[in-house]
Amino acid sequence: MAIWNANEMPERDRFPYWREVLCEAYIALNPTLEGEQHFKGEVKANLLDCINVTTISSSRQKIHRRRVDISRMPHEVYFLNLQVKGQCRMMQGSREALLEPGDFSLVDSTEPYLNDYCSDDWTQYSFRIPRAMLKPLLKQADKQTAIRFTSAHPIASVAIDYLKSVAQNAEHIGSASTPIANHIVDLVAMTAGVSTREEDRARGTLRSQLSRSVIQFIGAHAADPTLTPAKAAQHFKISVRYVHRLLEESGETFSRLLLKRRLERCADDLRAEAAISIGEIAFRWGFNDLSHFSKTFRHHFGVAPRDYRSQ
Repeated sequence: MAIWNANEMPERDRFPYWREVLCEAYIALNPTLEGEQHFKGEVKANLLDCINVTTISSSRQKIHRRRVDISRMPHEVYFLNLQVKGQCRMMQGSREALLEPGDFSLVDSTEPYLNDYCSDDWTQYSFRIPRAMLKPLLKQADKQTAIRFTSAHPIASVAIDYLKSVAQNAEHIGSASTPIANHIVDLVAMTAGVSTREEDRARGTLRSQLSRSVIQFIGAHAADPTLTPAKAAQHFKISVRYVHRLLEESGETFSRLLLKRRLERCADDLRAEAAISIGEIAFRWGFNDLSHFSKTFRHHFGVAPRDYRSQ
């Protein structure tokens, strides 16, 4: 991971240093400050195959990509900017997108654009994607930049969750970087609208990712005794029927997968927390009948909870 931290510089040197940081971490850009302020800024970057993933935090400013910058450094990439904190107004061509936390938008480095960071304290996840990878998948690519994508749309919601997870774990992804980079491109293309010749492939990728997201959701909420297929459907803004279909394609059912995850969590706690009673652990992970828990645990692991703990 590469880190650039303007906060470590003397106050008078921070913004000149920041100009250099943006050009090194991204492409040729021209930042301008908005008023007198105590400037701060930091960029953390990781490379996932051909996609550069950064977390950038800074102060109120405008960042331009001008014609002169394009001539000086004519890299052909898209930047996908996902707002984490604060606001950003992204402008390209005649389009404008005001990003709130959880929203994302694209800009094309081959044309001028302006990012107006209108908050005193803001953070973004930024993904630098080769233009040659993404553009062929987009319908009307020249009209897909500076468009706001939000979690209100189910496809965008899946993409946003995935992008957040990748950005937060980018440092540790390692050998999985190539398939993950491909997933990013496919999900972004599906969200923005894909060309007809790629539609089937992208739809299959999205379906696979949505299936994984549902499975992860069940595992993350296994302790909720009221967890139901309806809750999962509501979270992903899909139908209950579609939840069941996705799990069926993965060789699972909702109830079987939830039971498996609860038993796995109980098994982990039985060995990790010797001072906690078996009943407390069972109830912690969504069981409401100790006798039923013991029978189910024995059936799954081949031994009673007490014996499992003592092994």
